[in-house]
Amino acid sequence: MTASAIEFTELSGGYGRGDVIKKISGHAGQGRVTSLIGPNGSGKSTFIRMLSGMLPYSGVLNLSGRQLRSYSRQEVGRLVGVVPQNTQFAGEFAVCDIICFGRLPHRKPFSAVTREDERAVYEAACAVGVEHLLFRGIQTLSGGERQRVAAAMIVAQNPDIFLLDEPSSSLDPLHSVRLFSLLRKLAEEGKTVLASVHDVNVAVAYSDDYIALKDGEIIASGSVADISSDVLERVYCTKFYDYWSKDGKVSWHTSAK
Repeated sequence: MTASAIEFTELSGGYGRGDVIKKISGHAGQGRVTSLIGPNGSGKSTFIRMLSGMLPYSGVLNLSGRQLRSYSRQEVGRLVGVVPQNTQFAGEFAVCDIICFGRLPHRKPFSAVTREDERAVYEAACAVGVEHLLFRGIQTLSGGERQRVAAAMIVAQNPDIFLLDEPSSSLDPLHSVRLFSLLRKLAEEGKTVLASVHDVNVAVAYSDDYIALKDGEIIASGSVADISSDVLERVYCTKFYDYWSKDGKVSWHTSAK
């Protein structure tokens, strides 16, 4: 049985005006990619912020076998890496500096950057294809390039748990495939990956499991092999048609046949 790096029971929370997430229970397995799907406003971003410790919550939330509340801030920084939906960066930092921020949980306060840090930054930049941008100012980059820099930052951080909120929303098809292939590789190395996605076909292609949110509640969850047009219609309230390729792979579309 796969160990659960993320476990939550009767989990609720939001932004102070009523709960966005409403008493949900479930898990995400270690060494697996779990896709979080659901319509706009379903609570996906709120859920990710709760898992990362950025929002208060009620209920039980365990990360790697311990209550999230029991970790220090630095311990959370070593354990959890987050790519938010909004990848705007303040200031005139160079790309290499932004990626190096991912190394902060591994360093003492005010300590100098080490050779290990520099190596981790370069390897992370290469992993997402931004090594040629290392000395560019972050404000000179496109939205897709900044999104890749944000991904490189948590790769350099090297946490056990990766939380990504729409990580490919600004990426072209080539870099989207490259990113999700990297996430697949990280899971195979034992990392836990949970990513919210709008494209269900991406979820099926690169994930092991899925959690479907709607109105702050879990509508369905399990193996991506069990996703069906019926499940998708319940989640998105629109008709889905399944298409089978010559090699037996299924994909879904909302357009009429």
